[in-house]
Amino acid sequence: MAEFALQIHDIDESGKSYVFELTPTWVETTLAEAHLQADPSAPAGSLRIHAQKNGEEYLVEGHLQAALVTECGRCLGVAKLPVDTRFASLFSRASGQPARGAAVEELEADDADDEDLSREEFSGHAIVLDELIREYLVLEVPMQPLCSPDCQGIAVPKHVRPPEDVFGSSDAKVDPRLAPLLRLRDKIPPNKE
Repeated sequence: MAEFALQIHDIDESGKSYVFELTPTWVETTLAEAHLQADPSAPAGSLRIHAQKNGEEYLVEGHLQAALVTECGRCLGVAKLPVDTRFASLFSRASGQPARGAAVEELEADDADDEDLSREEFSGHAIVLDELIREYLVLEVPMQPLCSPDCQGIAVPKHVRPPEDVFGSSDAKVDPRLAPLLRLRDKIPPNKE
């Protein structure tokens, strides 16, 4: 069932504003495949929407705030991910080519760089935003989320580490993978030509 649906008969040229709550249940259900959850220590997220009719299309602008958690990419601990983003999207009926409204042409003239405005389609009597909101939440997650910028990762226990004489000490300036070659170089006498 759609959590964020805008009934198009409620939206006119002057626009209408909406405020939705991103409940932890919705976040966990919708973002389960992305391995994201709502941060239990933070309040529920919010979604503020302003929708406006532009001819046969609907301009939807929004501000999305949420607190998510996932696994840290280095230590597998909890990485907190605050999300605070704005978006704009133009919705048109899926059945055919929409008529272009003057407000949309004016918006495009003001914004020569059209990257911030995406185009979506809807059918029926409601614009459902659930999938769009899911997409924006997932896009805000870094490729490798970290619990902190200086996370050292999983500590290797001493009994599992190789002996220092094999790869050199951790303080050595030589890459430990090249340490055996360095020892080999030390054993070869210099060429006297």
